[in-house]
Amino acid sequence: MNNIIATTAQQLTTDAVITLYEIDAKNYGQGVLRFHANSNEVLNFNGYDYTPFPIKSEGFEYNGKGSLPTPTLTVPAQDLAFMSVLIGSNNLEGCDVRRIRTFEKHLDNGSDPDPSATFPIDHFYIDRRSAQTSVSITFELASKLDQQGKQIPNRQCIKNTCTHSYRFWNAENQEFSYENVTCPYASDSYFDREGNKVIDPAKDTCSKDLADGCRKRFGNNPLPFRGFPGLQRY
Repeated sequence: MNNIIATTAQQLTTDAVITLYEIDAKNYGQGVLRFHANSNEVLNFNGYDYTPFPIKSEGFEYNGKGSLPTPTLTVPAQDLAFMSVLIGSNNLEGCDVRRIRTFEKHLDNGSDPDPSATFPIDHFYIDRRSAQTSVSITFELASKLDQQGKQIPNRQCIKNTCTHSYRFWNAENQEFSYENVTCPYASDSYFDREGNKVIDPAKDTCSKDLADGCRKRFGNNPLPFRGFPGLQRY
């Protein structure tokens, strides 16, 4: 921990702690995404702007029992700009995540600006999208030190079939269930297995292929198709 932070943290009256998030999506051509949920204003730290965004995090604390934490980040599903990033970036899987915490006075416009004054920075990566509802999406993070259970290759390559799990209609609740769903589609336009547009949401079923499944739903937008249509047999 930075000495300035350690000294301030031990004072009887301390400044507000500011939490900043960085998601490195450069591998997907999206640059570094910077967010915070402390206020509705853009915050500046170390020369970078952090956009206000209702992001929630849990589970960053180490339990001291030897196992590494698996934190989660929860974001709103209605934010079209962020959803567009997800669609074009394979749900941000594998992207590095940094959680930066500092005192408010050390922000660039604070009373004592100091970009080196931070709590220990948390380094994780997005392992998977673990939950989705009509209002929120939750990502599970993993430490770069935690490689237990990983296999090579990590994914099976299938040419013409999407491996996303699609939403399904819950007749009892009269709404879609997004539990354990990985496909980001959440629109109120419905298509049957043959790609025909239907009115009844109960008939909304994805064909899992590129033309009748993915393109019918996403049109000319980036397609989250999890198949490999260009795959050739050797």
